[in-house]
Amino acid sequence: MDGNEFVNKLKAENEAILAKIDEPSLSSGVTNGGIPNGELLATLIKMALKNEIEAAEIAAEWVSTTPELHAKLALARHAGDEARHYQLIEEKARALGISLDGFRPLDPPSPVLKYLRTLTSTPERIAAALVAREAMGGRRNVQFLAFLDRIGQRDLAALYRDVINPDEDLHHRAGCAVLAELASAPEAQQAARRAALGLLETGDRVRSNALQTTGAPVIPGC
Repeated sequence: MDGNEFVNKLKAENEAILAKIDEPSLSSGVTNGGIPNGELLATLIKMALKNEIEAAEIAAEWVSTTPELHAKLALARHAGDEARHYQLIEEKARALGISLDGFRPLDPPSPVLKYLRTLTSTPERIAAALVAREAMGGRRNVQFLAFLDRIGQRDLAALYRDVINPDEDLHHRAGCAVLAELASAPEAQQAARRAALGLLETGDRVRSNALQTTGAPVIPGC
């Protein structure tokens, strides 16, 4: 199959896996009267910050070792946007009175970041970070946005609705376009599929652990 056919098939495979993420109950983690639990919201915001800075970190690491110009530019755009998301979420956190003193979002690196650092070829990297991870992040952020609306966090919800979620969709579409050009050979397609599946499996384990350890009804994506 050609690159476009492969990407369309990969997207369908990814969506089949991501569809297994059940919509969590939005009543969890909310106190009587619809007032959010402050500690839970702080935990979720810190998760969001970690996701954003890790996405920026790995994309920036890859820019200098990516020879294909269109892929290099997509990664550079990704790194810059994710860094901007971090700063915007950080501003909202401080406005809510959430202390970030001593918060070190890159220490330790998450299993997702560790996995991404094992990928060496451009098709693998694009398939995992831009195609699979951004699709996963987009689905999670839809749930997170609904949760924010439910608990009355209008400013933070507006940030996700108007800025972060549209950016993540753009990253995903850019990644699909780049991968369609790069993954025209069977070997590249196989490597890209393995990388995407590995990312989704790792991300699902991280999500399950986070839901169990925090009691959160949802977790934000990248």
